[in-house]
Amino acid sequence: MELEVTSAFPTLVGRVHVPDADAMNQDLRAIILAEEVTYGSLGRSNVGGWHSRPDFHRRPEPVVAGLTTWITWAVRKMIKASAGAGSFKGTLSLSAWTAICRAGAYHAPHAHPDSAWSGAYYVDAGTSDPDNPLGGVLEFLDPRGGAEAVTAPGDPYGEPFRVRPESGLLVVFPSWLYHWVHPYAGQTPRIAVSFNAMLAAAGEVDESTFAAVDAAKS
Repeated sequence: MELEVTSAFPTLVGRVHVPDADAMNQDLRAIILAEEVTYGSLGRSNVGGWHSRPDFHRRPEPVVAGLTTWITWAVRKMIKASAGAGSFKGTLSLSAWTAICRAGAYHAPHAHPDSAWSGAYYVDAGTSDPDNPLGGVLEFLDPRGGAEAVTAPGDPYGEPFRVRPESGLLVVFPSWLYHWVHPYAGQTPRIAVSFNAMLAAAGEVDESTFAAVDAAKS
């Protein structure tokens, strides 16, 4: 006899290292640092640091379009992994913004309301600090209420899931999943592009690259 074990209520988190990202990251870094000095931080979940307007994906530079291509490809892959091939026939709309963290800045626990998938792309992961091993680490909280209060053999419940930033790393996760970023302690700026993907309103189309991306990378 075999015990049938089912993974119930799974929470999918996708990660991919964008290949040959160094040149793209250098250009993105220059664009983002230049934009930082043009207006003040919008201030969302970030405590300290700088948060841009949510229209970064609309910038005209080809390198921004290139990153958007990777984001849309990754979101499509997550939809397929979570719902199955061919299960989604609608249209998605994207928004993207940038965040710069310097020493002491962090992001408080939050989710992304009114979205389907969210994520982050690390343009520059910054530097590490041996005295602060969790500095700048992205941490997801177990969404199962009360799971951390259960004592079970091996303590399989309630543990956070952590992602250490790496330049060129793209992370995608469901927008309802609460997450936060540990206070950054590096000596150089930590730069990320974050995004939301949501169901588009009637008549709104903001995913013109999706079909081409699916054909090129599937």
